[in-house]
Amino acid sequence: MPRHPARFWIPLSLLLLATPAAAKPRSILDDEAFRADARRGLDRLYDMDFAAANAIFAGIGQRYPGHPVGPFLLALAPWWEIQVDPEDDSHDDAFFDAMDEVIDRCDRRLRSDKNDIDAMFFKAGALAFRGRLHTDRKQWLRAARDGQKAMHYFDEVRRRDPDNPDLLLGLGLFDYLAAVAPEQYSILKPFARFFPKGDRVRGLQELSQAVEKGTFVPTEAAFCLVQIHYIFERDYATALHYARWLRDRYPNNSLFHVYEGRAYARLNLWPDERQDLLDILERQAEGQTGYRGDVTQQALYVLGRDEVKRKVYDDAISHLSRLEILPNRGKADNDYKAYGRLYRGMALDALGRREEALYWYNRALAARAPDEVRDKARGYLREAYRG
Repeated sequence: MPRHPARFWIPLSLLLLATPAAAKPRSILDDEAFRADARRGLDRLYDMDFAAANAIFAGIGQRYPGHPVGPFLLALAPWWEIQVDPEDDSHDDAFFDAMDEVIDRCDRRLRSDKNDIDAMFFKAGALAFRGRLHTDRKQWLRAARDGQKAMHYFDEVRRRDPDNPDLLLGLGLFDYLAAVAPEQYSILKPFARFFPKGDRVRGLQELSQAVEKGTFVPTEAAFCLVQIHYIFERDYATALHYARWLRDRYPNNSLFHVYEGRAYARLNLWPDERQDLLDILERQAEGQTGYRGDVTQQALYVLGRDEVKRKVYDDAISHLSRLEILPNRGKADNDYKAYGRLYRGMALDALGRREEALYWYNRALAARAPDEVRDKARGYLREAYRG
């Protein structure tokens, strides 16, 4: 089956909400009105009510003209749009432009005061997330450079407030990924030397503590743990635990929703899986925000695959037919469709519709499919799938 893309979340609100201690230089982050509005905006954002979130964030920007907080907050909606459908690059320019503006405003403040804590917070965040998108777009050198600069400013922030539990999110995420990602993805190994050594176990502990003790970051930390346990650890029970925790709080977030459904699938909890994935498809049909792109493809593929395994062949063919007609924008889309064609052929074979099955096996082979698909399709071309 296609491995879920390892597009790992590095939350934009990480540095935004890591509040400095009272004895440190005053900051926008000390302003209780700002903190309350930021929390309200983030709650709307996590529930994918982008219009309401942007209205709150725009008000904050107007209250602090010239401050990097304005463009930083307005980058949040395009960032989530990108995460919902990473193959769609139509939001990239808006995101990169906003991050560049954050960095420019921070640099102006740092030229006036090299100890400006707001400038360090927001520059670290902008560099980290600009680098994150460079990674998704396979611009490795740019990503490494931005990541290295971000770590410098993050270390400055940590030095000024080492006991803040909200900082455990950033510390844990770095510790875990620095230890695990280069081993999982060989292309990242040359860039590992740019960064300090990580610690997998410590990273997991820090992220768990961020969920339990953090004031502002529990949601972000919980989603990091969903992805870590699903993609890297393959501990699907723990991934499901955190996915359900998030869904209870933000029932309209399509990313939390699809991870819950996929975790149910991994744990062979068919009734819950089926209900979750059908709910995703219903929301997609209704045009609900966030229920499109990669989220829809995942739901259709997983549902169709497991319906074949459970011998619900007509339903499987229906869902895999819907997968087939979705736009094909890149490798991830191509892989989903290749697997979908394979399982569609299997469903047709099991129904005794051999000629149609042969057509779809050949379509799978023609799609520059992953090796697993090609091997299985060739096998079923020789001998029919019986179910």
